[in-house]
Amino acid sequence: MRKWSARIGKFLFKHRSFTPLPLILLTFIFFKPLSPALPWTMIGLILALAGETIRMISVGYAGSGTSGRESFLKAESLNTTGLYSLARNPLYWGNTLIFAGLLTMYAQPLALVLFIAFLFLQYHFIVLAEEEFLLQQHGQAYAVYCGRVNRWLPCFGNYLPPVHRFNGRKVFFKENDSCFNLLLAALLILAWKEKVFSVRLSQPWFFAGAVLALVIFYVWGVSSLKGTI
Repeated sequence: MRKWSARIGKFLFKHRSFTPLPLILLTFIFFKPLSPALPWTMIGLILALAGETIRMISVGYAGSGTSGRESFLKAESLNTTGLYSLARNPLYWGNTLIFAGLLTMYAQPLALVLFIAFLFLQYHFIVLAEEEFLLQQHGQAYAVYCGRVNRWLPCFGNYLPPVHRFNGRKVFFKENDSCFNLLLAALLILAWKEKVFSVRLSQPWFFAGAVLALVIFYVWGVSSLKGTI
């Protein structure tokens, strides 16, 4: 059973950047936002940015050869300090908060519940595959770590300061995609909600300009740091 689950996890890990896309499309098609109220937008944006902050801290203090964007499992060392001393999967907590925030901005509670359920199911299988791989790679050291730190539920009494210095350059390079996707999704949600509740966009050039600026910044970020990390 464990090996079967791990095989599913490896498949989902390989395609983790694309698996949410069908659900995102279905959300826009079948789930109409319920309210244009500003609090939905503000609370959602705060949640999403909190999730991205967790990702940045996790990546910035992570050891080399870990927390990558590869489509295959890789762990040259173990991350056991910083946020990884609170729970074993802070990056997935960050991802979940990002999606929760965006769907809160969208103001559709049912879509939010379904999406979070999907994410937890996906991450359950991915984590099983990762744990099998890490146990093979690092043996007793990883087993001891698992015995000390919960898989999901944070335990703040376990906190250990990071052993690595914060690497801002690595964060900028590795989180460029995540930040771009977050901000682009937020703009699309705001534009879609305005069209739903006001029939038309009052400032189409603002949205077009914001998207263009995001694309330019993203391309610049990728090209300027490519091969330096």
